Amino acid sequence: MKIPRKDAILNCIKAVRLGKEQAEMKTYHSDGEILRFFREDIGGILITDGDGNVLYSDAKAAFIRTEKTNWKAACPAPRPGQKAETWDLLHTDGGKTYMVITSTIMDGNEMRQIHHLVDTSLYIGLYRDITEYSKSLQIQKERDRLTGLFNKGKLMEMKRNLFVRQETIAVYNMDINGLKQVNDTIGHEAGDRLIRKAADSLKAIEARNIMPFRVGGDEFIVVAIHVTRENAENILRKWEGALEALNRQDDGLPCTVACGFAFGEKGFDMEEVFALADQRMYEDKKAKKAGGSRPL
Repeated sequence: MKIPRKDAILNCIKAVRLGKEQAEMKTYHSDGEILRFFREDIGGILITDGDGNVLYSDAKAAFIRTEKTNWKAACPAPRPGQKAETWDLLHTDGGKTYMVITSTIMDGNEMRQIHHLVDTSLYIGLYRDITEYSKSLQIQKERDRLTGLFNKGKLMEMKRNLFVRQETIAVYNMDINGLKQVNDTIGHEAGDRLIRKAADSLKAIEARNIMPFRVGGDEFIVVAIHVTRENAENILRKWEGALEALNRQDDGLPCTVACGFAFGEKGFDMEEVFALADQRMYEDKKAKKAGGSRPL
């Protein structure tokens, strides 16, 4: 088997690094410098002849000679003008996937292929970190920091993209009573506790089709989709029970919440449903101050 000349190896290196056959040559003054280049390169280097026989491999690519891969089936055939063609190599024994960059150069009258192997498993950890960071950014974008509920921006997005397409919708507009007084007399830390208690009562009814949002300092909205009016009224009663149970824990900070409920069926005007829920919330706030109850 013919071993490639030193200048042929250098031409191969130039082809894969620069993606072209004609470029200014970088001169290496000794075989030691060539080997050092191979050792320090990010991936493995493999050189094959026109029939796919291995002429050279560095330590990182040596497994091709002895271990199971899909090399023969996946490697593209050599051809004139082949420059930086990419493909995937599966290392069956090692359980890794490599991205391979393959180029063809001429060594006299014979074609040679140089293959640059990059172990993509090296990037899995980085990919996971980026994915987790992206998720974190998304959560910060759409979630209220104090309560963990969806925020107003998420509500507006879902109104545009989801709620408008529903057959039925139930909207509950809520407002904590007396939050300003608590902030002014006891302190904002107590006010935050009150907000979190209200949010916890909403989390008790949260489901895939029941979505609570914190849309202001003391303001919340819950939207339920794919529900009948009877379902919607049951959701309201379940929330009232959850809030009552939280207040029974007697932490010295009772939470009362005014709520306006509106229901829309097929062909509903979404803005009208939201406006009606808002109007009824104010009616309920007045009724609670007078000792009454909300209209349904």
